[in-house]
Amino acid sequence: MTDTLSPMKEQIIQNINDPEMLEMLYRKDTTAFQRDFNEATSGIDSKLVKFWQIRLKNTEPIRQHQALKNGLAVVSVISVITALLARLPLVIKSMSPENFYLRNLCILIFAALTTWFIIKNRITGSKNILLLALPALALTIFMNLLPEKPTDTTQLAFIHAPLFMAFIFALAFVSFDFRNTCKVSGFSRFCGELLIMTGLLAIAGAILSGVTIKLFEIIGMKIGQLYMENVAIVGVAVLPVVAAWLIDLYPGITDRIVPVIARVFTPLVLLSAVIYLAAIIVSGISLSQNREFLLVFNILLLGVMAIIVFSLSELDKSDVRKLNVILLFLLTVVTLLIDLFALSAIITRLSEGFTPNRTVVLVSNILILVNLLLVLPDLYLAGFRGNPLDRVERIISSYLPVYLIYSIVVIFIFPLIF
Repeated sequence: MTDTLSPMKEQIIQNINDPEMLEMLYRKDTTAFQRDFNEATSGIDSKLVKFWQIRLKNTEPIRQHQALKNGLAVVSVISVITALLARLPLVIKSMSPENFYLRNLCILIFAALTTWFIIKNRITGSKNILLLALPALALTIFMNLLPEKPTDTTQLAFIHAPLFMAFIFALAFVSFDFRNTCKVSGFSRFCGELLIMTGLLAIAGAILSGVTIKLFEIIGMKIGQLYMENVAIVGVAVLPVVAAWLIDLYPGITDRIVPVIARVFTPLVLLSAVIYLAAIIVSGISLSQNREFLLVFNILLLGVMAIIVFSLSELDKSDVRKLNVILLFLLTVVTLLIDLFALSAIITRLSEGFTPNRTVVLVSNILILVNLLLVLPDLYLAGFRGNPLDRVERIISSYLPVYLIYSIVVIFIFPLIF
C-alpha cells in the first residue's frame, strides 16, 4: 500500500535522531516542520524530541493562526454536510428518526472524522480513497437493508458498527501505515483526547441548550422539541470533528487532563475489580443464570483493555514508572481471574443452545481474554524487571486485525447465519 506521508513528515521520521538534519529541515521549511513535527514524533520519547517540542511552543501562535485559517474552512464544510445528512429523517418524513439514527449516526460521525484526516494527512490517490470509502459505503447500505423490526442479530450489528468504522478512521489517521507502532499508539492516545474534548464540548453545549430553552419558556415559547430536533442531534453528529480540529489547533490542550485520568482510573478500576472478585466468591451466586452479568463483564473487559492501551501511551518510555506498570499488571491479573467465572457461566448457558447474543458474548470474551494473556508476561517484565514497554504496544497493535475480522463477522455474517 502506498505510504501517503507528507515529504516533511517522512524526513522528520528518517532523521529523528539527527539534530543537524532536524535544524536544516526546520530552516528549509519552518511552516511544514511546525505543522508535521508533533504527529511525526507521536509516541517517540527522547531528549531531542522534547527539546524540539519546547522550542516549537515559542512559535505555536504562528502555527495556530495557519491551522485556524486553513482548518476552519475545511471543518465548516464537513460540519455543514454532516449536519444536513443528520437532518434527513426530519425532511424525508417516510424515514423513522429513531431507525435512521440507530443505523446511521455512528457512520456519519466516523465519516466526518475520516474525511477530516484524509484532508489533514493529504491522503491522495483513487486507490487509497476507495479503500476508505467503499467499506463505509458497504456498511451504510447493509445497515439500511436490515429488517426494520429489531432482532438480536440486527441489534448486535448496530452495536458493532462503530467498531468497524473506527478501523476505517484509524487507517486515515495513520495514513495507512498501520505497521508503525508509534502511530498506532498515537491513535489510541488521540482517541482518549477526542473523547475528553468531545465530552467537554458536549457539557458546554448541554448547559447552553438548557439555558436557551428555559429563557424561551419564560416568555411563553416552548421550543424544547424543536430545539432537540434541529440543534441537539446536529450537535451530536458534528461535535467529534470539531473536537478533532481543536485538538489539532491546540495540540497541548488535553496534555494535563489525559495523564491524570489515566493514572487515577487505573487504581480505581483495580480496586473495584478486586472488591467485585471478592464479592463473587463470597456471595456464591450462580452467574450462569444472570445474563446481565455476562454483558456487563464484557464491557469491563473492554474497559480494562482501553485502560491498558491508554495508560501505555502516557508512560515515559525512557524511564518506566514501575508503580503504574505494576498496577496495570495487577489489574490484568484480577480481570483474568474474574474472567474464569464469566467463562464458566457462558459455557453453562451454551448448554441451553447457541443464540446470537451468547455466541457474541463467548467469542468477544475469548478474544479479549487472549489479548490480555498475550500482554500479561510483558507487563510483568516491564513492572518487575524494568523491561521496556515497546513489546506490549506491538502485541496490542498486531492484535487489532483480529477485532476487525470479528466486527465484520458479527455485522455482515451473523444476520445471515441466525
